[in-house]
Amino acid sequence: MEKVSIITRAYNKLEYTIRCVESVRRYTRYSNYEHIIINNNSDDGTTEWLNWVHNNKLDYFKNVVPFNMNKNYGDWGGMLRSLDLVSEDSEYIVQMDNDIEIKDTDWIQKMKLVLDQPGVNIIQLKRMGPRVNLVPQNLQEIEYNGEILNYGLSPAKRPVAFFMLKTQNFKNVKDDLSLNLGSGKSELSKLLGGTYKFSNVNCYLIDGYNEIYGKEIFHMKYPLELTYQKINQK
Repeated sequence: MEKVSIITRAYNKLEYTIRCVESVRRYTRYSNYEHIIINNNSDDGTTEWLNWVHNNKLDYFKNVVPFNMNKNYGDWGGMLRSLDLVSEDSEYIVQMDNDIEIKDTDWIQKMKLVLDQPGVNIIQLKRMGPRVNLVPQNLQEIEYNGEILNYGLSPAKRPVAFFMLKTQNFKNVKDDLSLNLGSGKSELSKLLGGTYKFSNVNCYLIDGYNEIYGKEIFHMKYPLELTYQKINQK
């Protein structure tokens, strides 16, 4: 059974992180995984909670691997930083935002199954909560334990929220990726042949919408100008 490394970046919003971790623990039947929490120098109790998880070595959190950073690497920066922290035997990487919950017990098996299909290098779950969902194109079918799964190329330019790819593929292109939040993910998708998306396998946005921006846009957990490069120059 191959090792799967789930990576969640957190900056404050401890209540979200706890719910995210709990959903993975409760709904993941696949046993060989680690849930890496990249704490981007939070100041809301996230650091103390992760220290408590680490120091108490409870079986309840046996798959949780916390890393408390001394600076905020941002969303994409935290993701790139995490590639140096995954286990040496990691075969698959999952990005899971800390404001996302999962409720499908076979989500890892289903995502791995699609990644094994020719030409598929990134698979993303459908995020429930947003009122606008991009419909996958050129849908294909695959069977999993009697269930028909539908997946196709996402018209979006980059993978978001909850996606999986092979660890080595990510490491192979890491140095070719922009350090900017938006363009870095877009380049990742382009270099790996586009992002595929399930049409019937869901994840769930914990919170709704942030109307501060005057339109339907999800809560931005990090300022867009915060990049991996700028943080490291300080």
